[in-house]
Amino acid sequence: MYEDDPALATRAVVPFAARRADALARVAESFLAHDVLASPGTDRQQIVVHVAAETLRNHAAGCCEIENGPSVAAETARRFSCDASIATIIEDVDGEPLDAGRRTRNISAPLRRLLTARDKGCRFPGCANARYIDMHHIRHWANGGETKPSNLVSLCRFHHRAVHEGGFEVRILDDGALRFLRPDGEPVSREAPEGAQPTGRWEDVPTATGEWNYRGDRMDLGTAVDLLIQRQRRARDVPAGT
Repeated sequence: MYEDDPALATRAVVPFAARRADALARVAESFLAHDVLASPGTDRQQIVVHVAAETLRNHAAGCCEIENGPSVAAETARRFSCDASIATIIEDVDGEPLDAGRRTRNISAPLRRLLTARDKGCRFPGCANARYIDMHHIRHWANGGETKPSNLVSLCRFHHRAVHEGGFEVRILDDGALRFLRPDGEPVSREAPEGAQPTGRWEDVPTATGEWNYRGDRMDLGTAVDLLIQRQRRARDVPAGT
């Protein structure tokens, strides 16, 4: 049946599951061939952001964009650069590169280990997250802040974004303690819900009755869809004066 088409004959003999396994092996071999694991400190992934010095320092208008991609907000670039590899490129007035500096890691591996041991996770009040942690410059290095423990604090990705794009602020007190402030200037207490990160635990998801009765059984998708439709209908039937 497949004598005239060797490709079809091969696909008929090799099961689809085996071909998928071979493809996965090819991906792994290609990855290992680049010797990523043998190079300590090498980035597993890399996103290049081009940002002008004045834009990074003073939020002035200027280049601030992902390489071969869209523009990003200046504050987003400041967040990225808190804990990233930095390479300086000097350009002339026409934007032509004149000199490129050596890429350096903003937070060295020994400093990261020190901060990890000191902070033991995100320092935002009430946050217990110890994974996906960034090292945040309290005073940004672009504005003269030093890359040393007293000017650095560990923040999870959620709260690092809250401190930059969300308008929250971190201040160092006279005794070296940290104070986190809301966008309105009020201090964040450990018990306060504002800026709190979702825990990701299904047990913590509230219900209409305040109780959680889920025991791991299979969800009835039909019932869930019916409830959503009923809720939408009730919303449409609410009088305008309500």
